[in-house]
Amino acid sequence: MSFLAPALLFALPLAALPVIIHLIHLHRRRTIEWAAMMFLLAAQQMNRGYSRLRQMLILAFRVLAVLGLILLVARPLAGGWLGLTGGSPDAVIVLLDRSASMEQQNLATGESKRSSAVKKIARGIEDMFGSRTKVVLIDSATNEPTLIDNAKALTDLPAAQTSDTAADLPAMMQSALDFITVNQIGRTDIWIASDLRQADWNATSGRWEALRAAFAKLEAVRFHLIAYPQLAEDNIAVQVDHVIRRETTDRAELMLDLRLTRHSAAPQPVELPLQVVVNGARSTMKVTLLANELVLQAQAVPIDKSVKRGWGRIELPADTNIRDNVFDFVFDQPSMPLSVIVSDDPDVIDPMRAVLASPIEPGRKQEVQVLSPQRASEIDWDKTALVLWHAPLPASDDILAKQLTNHVTSGRTVIFFPPPNGQRDEASILGMRWGNWKQVNKVENAGSIEWWRASDDLLANARGGTALPVGELEVLKHCEIAGDGSPLARLANGELLMARAASEQSGGAWFCGTLPGSAHSSLARDGIVFYAMLQRALIQGAKTLGSAQLREASSNALPGNVTWRQADGSEASVSSLVAGVVASDERLVALNRPLREDSPAMVSDEAVKKLFAGLQFRRVDDEVENENALANEIWRTFLLLMALALIGEAILCLPGAKDTQRVETKREVMA
Repeated sequence: MSFLAPALLFALPLAALPVIIHLIHLHRRRTIEWAAMMFLLAAQQMNRGYSRLRQMLILAFRVLAVLGLILLVARPLAGGWLGLTGGSPDAVIVLLDRSASMEQQNLATGESKRSSAVKKIARGIEDMFGSRTKVVLIDSATNEPTLIDNAKALTDLPAAQTSDTAADLPAMMQSALDFITVNQIGRTDIWIASDLRQADWNATSGRWEALRAAFAKLEAVRFHLIAYPQLAEDNIAVQVDHVIRRETTDRAELMLDLRLTRHSAAPQPVELPLQVVVNGARSTMKVTLLANELVLQAQAVPIDKSVKRGWGRIELPADTNIRDNVFDFVFDQPSMPLSVIVSDDPDVIDPMRAVLASPIEPGRKQEVQVLSPQRASEIDWDKTALVLWHAPLPASDDILAKQLTNHVTSGRTVIFFPPPNGQRDEASILGMRWGNWKQVNKVENAGSIEWWRASDDLLANARGGTALPVGELEVLKHCEIAGDGSPLARLANGELLMARAASEQSGGAWFCGTLPGSAHSSLARDGIVFYAMLQRALIQGAKTLGSAQLREASSNALPGNVTWRQADGSEASVSSLVAGVVASDERLVALNRPLREDSPAMVSDEAVKKLFAGLQFRRVDDEVENENALANEIWRTFLLLMALALIGEAILCLPGAKDTQRVETKREVMA
């Protein structure tokens, strides 16, 4: 048994108050002997056993009443049959994080965080509520509610099985809120099973504030977080950053950029056999991981010159999470990625064009197109990898707004820059919009950037771990950014300078609050950060171009109007939620887990408390090895205990039949 308010248990000694009062009352009596005392003592001696038993029972009931009151206000928790006294809600909504990181398992039992959570929740619902409440599952891969007739069926549902997707906890919470309001459900318990990865929770998103306010209006909703925050230090993940087919006069080869990562506090050298599979042909190479990260750039894998297009994968030996031991890739003849700059300001266009026309790989060409805002409708969306938008945002009902949104959801990228100074922009897109322009106060050094996300995204550290010189940039003017995006950089005064719009797809939409011109910032003058930003966005957007594409596993990663099959010729069914290489008549697509699933960053305990501030919330930190059942509030048990104790005490305090007869006789004599 546990308690939601354990501090109140310090009041347990107060249960001794009835005993103390009784003892004090005994010492207050004065003994005065008089002539008839011997007869009274003799009569009392005859009833002494019953009288003492009665007094002890009355005293015990009073102690139990006080004890029940203290335990009641401490809000006890228990599972099994005792948990049934907590009452049955109208519905239990299970928010299941089935992202790739939840597949970390106990090697001895083969049980993963996801499977352990599903089994415990199913058993807990069955033990506490039986069939008296409806059960709804909302999984992170589809974000769709699934009504379950029996809690036992939860473990067998396809929506509760393994996936290689990421999770979006704010979106799952919104789905739960919509289900409650649309179906007008009364008392609801929401159980959240998650490993608390920061990338999945996005605790800094503005969506949490709106969700918290909406749930606060629903007084009958309680939240139960079943957390699995443990990290496996011996787990190693592999990813392929880049694949290029290169051909010379005498041979052909694939150039791979590989990255191996782990999260050990005291890393020890380990030799790993890497299995390399290309079009079904398998080879092995050995590498040594000395620290927590190993980057292998331009690793050559020989292939036949006649092979112009194909697929492959990199495999690691099995460890605690098999979902990050494999990374699939595809290759084809290199295509020329197209970038489109929408602007009519030469001070903005020139530095953008200079960066995008200078590819990272020597000899590879990158096409850049410049269009004025009036000609934005001429964008060839099927061939465009990156859009740099320096113009007022299109209205929500404008065809351009829909095209930009589709561009992002299809896996491409766009960076929005604020409209020219003086042009008020009231429109919003992808949940983001521009505010007012601000002049930076140089005296307070507000133009420096003191925080940026260096772990991932456009401002991440270089492959060798070297940080980009973001803190050396100088910002003279910036435009406010409003919306539900994830912060990437903040100025010294705390104001947002760069953010990424929320998106469930592998593409990306970023809002940069300043311009590269010298009147606004030193982005173009210093160059390194600006070059890294644009090139990373271009590389990410180009992954979904051409006939060989790299995509993140998600519910709509594969177009439904195309017939897909396994690239290796197997008869296995195709799912966009599971990693692998699939093919159509025209395309090869490699599906992989989102790389942010490899990040070990967790949501802090304080951050979790803030996200649920003002709501009925409890947290249970669980482990895969832990077999204890989930608990429910059982305050009704102690309320019943207190009531029974008071009733028992009242019954024992009633005068007996003989006492009543004596009182009546005495009244007759006196009359």
